[in-house]
Amino acid sequence: MVVSLPASLGLGDKISDGLNARHERVEYKVFPDGESYMRMDFDVKGEDVILVQTTYPDQNRRLLELFMAIRTLIKRGVHTVSAVIPYLAYARQDREFLKGEVVSGEEVLELLSLAGVRRLYVIDVHKPEILSKFHGVSINILPSRIFAREVESIGLTKPLVVAPDAGAEHRAKSLAGLLGSSHMVFRKFRDRYTGMIRHELPAALRLEGEDVIVVDDIISTGGTVSEIVQYLRARGASRVYVMASHGIFVGDAVRRILQAGADSIYVLKTVERLVEGVTYLDVGDEVVEALRSSMLRD
Repeated sequence: MVVSLPASLGLGDKISDGLNARHERVEYKVFPDGESYMRMDFDVKGEDVILVQTTYPDQNRRLLELFMAIRTLIKRGVHTVSAVIPYLAYARQDREFLKGEVVSGEEVLELLSLAGVRRLYVIDVHKPEILSKFHGVSINILPSRIFAREVESIGLTKPLVVAPDAGAEHRAKSLAGLLGSSHMVFRKFRDRYTGMIRHELPAALRLEGEDVIVVDDIISTGGTVSEIVQYLRARGASRVYVMASHGIFVGDAVRRILQAGADSIYVLKTVERLVEGVTYLDVGDEVVEALRSSMLRD
């Protein structure tokens, strides 16, 4: 059984069709004081329920709605609860960078476990290792095949795939493997006096006339991506495409990236906020396949 919460992105329909499952939508409104109201006027007793809810924008509201729905379903006697969360908020705080910091990514995952979620499905979480903090089964859905299909539709032949840092290398390597291309990782340098960060590729690398794809998990302010795009253009890259799993796009991020020289920006449809100038790619088929595969393993 699939239950779509207020920020389901229409994925509930895709999942229910793909699994031939019953689909229900939560009745929802926001009170004048800003509190969320939800009503689930349908029978769930004994059901295996798949909840669908992304968590951006308004991370705090969306997470609280998710937690309240989980607890309500369990009190009503569901058999199991699984959660499909296309964008998992707070996951970037995956360790204690400064003494005393709350590691919010761990806390969110532990709260999902304590609330009663048995299986968790997320799309390209920032650091996959953090999913070990979830006490049930976790599935991290990678977008490489989605991006590869889009690259082929553009008509690029073996473009160079680059990652902005070592943490994103597995994304670049996976996409390059599907395309039969090479991949490179930018080296990151921080000025010890100013704190400014710069990115560089090996000096001997020739980019004149090359098509390049920059791949990452999240674009927030666009600062890192725009710097990398500008660097690639200055080194002679013919066309530069940006592909990321999650487009947060704070402020004028899209404008910054395009003005730096990007030909196009592609992100997955994992958040509610859609921004002009960006191409959004559907994730429904990959989510359905991940759900079906995990069920078959059971």
